[in-house]
Amino acid sequence: MSMYQRIMIVVDEGVVAPVATAHGLALAKEHGAKVVFFFALPDPVMPITDMPPLVALAPDEFQREVRRAGDRVLSEAEQQAQAAAVPCSIASGVGTDAAECIAKAATEHQCQLVVIGSHGRNALQRLVFGSVVTRLITLSPVPVLVCKKASGSEDNPQRAKPTQTQDDIGSRTGTPI
Repeated sequence: MSMYQRIMIVVDEGVVAPVATAHGLALAKEHGAKVVFFFALPDPVMPITDMPPLVALAPDEFQREVRRAGDRVLSEAEQQAQAAAVPCSIASGVGTDAAECIAKAATEHQCQLVVIGSHGRNALQRLVFGSVVTRLITLSPVPVLVCKKASGSEDNPQRAKPTQTQDDIGSRTGTPI
């Protein structure tokens, strides 16, 4: 029996989500595991301030737009899994704390691993922008695999591997590595 029977891959519209999807699907294929793609929908919280809102979207309209985006991202991920011949299901959840929502879903879907993308921000950036990944690592009942873009991959956010593999280097030099 394999270590992983069910792997949750967190997807969103970010540039590092495709990297997490690629790693998660490869891991699932290797272990013969099923994948659960998960999209965390933000709960629209209205701030109480004297400042006018930057965007004039009603909460129900905001939720419709976010759900539409989530459905699109989940559908794309599902197509990638089908192309890789990895069985999958899709799910989403709503919450003010995305990390809490993901951790809860991992338990509900009986996943043994959560795969998520990270921008690799420094401490100051995490303080300013927040970090779902850092909080998820703390809250998750199962291990969390954090994936980030390979260095130098700004031109292609979907590239999940370094540009040279050991086999590439060995074939050019004539020396197996």
